[in-house]
Amino acid sequence: MVENVGFIPGTIGRVFYQEFFDPQGNRIETDLWDWRGFKSATQYFGQNGKLIMQRYYTPTGKNVLEEYYAPDTQGNPLLSRVILKNYHGEGDRFFQNSDDLFVFFLKELSKQAEGTTTFISDRPGTGVKPLLALDDASRKYVYIPINHAVNPNDPVHADLDGFLQPAFEHFKHFDGFITATVQQVEHLSVRYPTANIFAMPAATTLPLSKEADDQVTPDQRKRHSLLYVGRIAQDKRIDQLLRMFSLVKDRVPAATFTLFGYGDPKYLEDMQKLITELNLEHNVTLNDYTPGIESEYDHYQVLVNMAFADGGPVAMAEAMMHGLPVVSYRFNYGPAEYIDEGVNGYLIDSGQSLAMAEKIVDLFNDDKLLADFSKAAYTSAHTRWTRRKVWNRWQRNLKTSF
Repeated sequence: MVENVGFIPGTIGRVFYQEFFDPQGNRIETDLWDWRGFKSATQYFGQNGKLIMQRYYTPTGKNVLEEYYAPDTQGNPLLSRVILKNYHGEGDRFFQNSDDLFVFFLKELSKQAEGTTTFISDRPGTGVKPLLALDDASRKYVYIPINHAVNPNDPVHADLDGFLQPAFEHFKHFDGFITATVQQVEHLSVRYPTANIFAMPAATTLPLSKEADDQVTPDQRKRHSLLYVGRIAQDKRIDQLLRMFSLVKDRVPAATFTLFGYGDPKYLEDMQKLITELNLEHNVTLNDYTPGIESEYDHYQVLVNMAFADGGPVAMAEAMMHGLPVVSYRFNYGPAEYIDEGVNGYLIDSGQSLAMAEKIVDLFNDDKLLADFSKAAYTSAHTRWTRRKVWNRWQRNLKTSF
């Protein structure tokens, strides 16, 4: 064996990578290919099979970036040097890590833009430190897509999430912090009363007048179908969701439950075993992360959520935009702001899985109730989160034009 060629999943003959081997069968080099058909990077490996260097190319094959790795205490590759090759014809630039490279990248963007640049980081783990190191006149915002407190039941006093703590320790460095819900703004404002914190919907839609004919009614969907969209993880209480659904199935034997999302392989394996134990193999489907999830919402009748906490579940808003009523535990943050109790969904106290099952059964067994809830969900979503309303809120809060 001298070479192994892999193809991009879901394509016919589009090269993903080429692995090259020495006479002893050791992998020494891997070429990575962009889906558009050009070689984008080359990885080089040492005798122990560990990555030692990576080189990146432009579409024309020019070498523009090199990464060098040294073994850490466990013998695994640790990035030790980054070289930006002959940047703008001014020679090589050297960086100790990817954060330093990211800071340089942001500074270059800021310099090249006309007027004042605005940065909005929606990944605190990636963006907070580089923005803290950015000391120019650009505007800097942190979007908070997660629960900010380590203990979600004590959002005012509990320790901050480790990714967010550096940002709030230096909150004056930032022009603002953005959350998906007003409730989270209120909690953070108690902790940091002088910080600029505001809420912004995470999803937008067209006004009702422009999409009135596009609504998919419950009778056009798969009958007695339940949906979950999100991470397949312990904090989302997927095991409780499955046990709750088994109660629904006892009352509505033809009911189905479809879950979309990625998760740890071990946890996914455990959940598949639980599905078997509960005799739900013919009623429950675990699907992986699906990029085109938007079109899936129109196939189901009710969305469900039992999470411990969230930064504002986008799936909840998206589902309502497609006319799905939502049945959810009360948690920080999202459900209470999205769901009008008894109108477009139900709010259930945490731990009351039987009560949740009963509400879902009520919707499945009453076509008129389900239709009314579906219409209310659709109407509220296409009234609250229209693109113009959200855009105006962005303009008002950022006080600038793009």
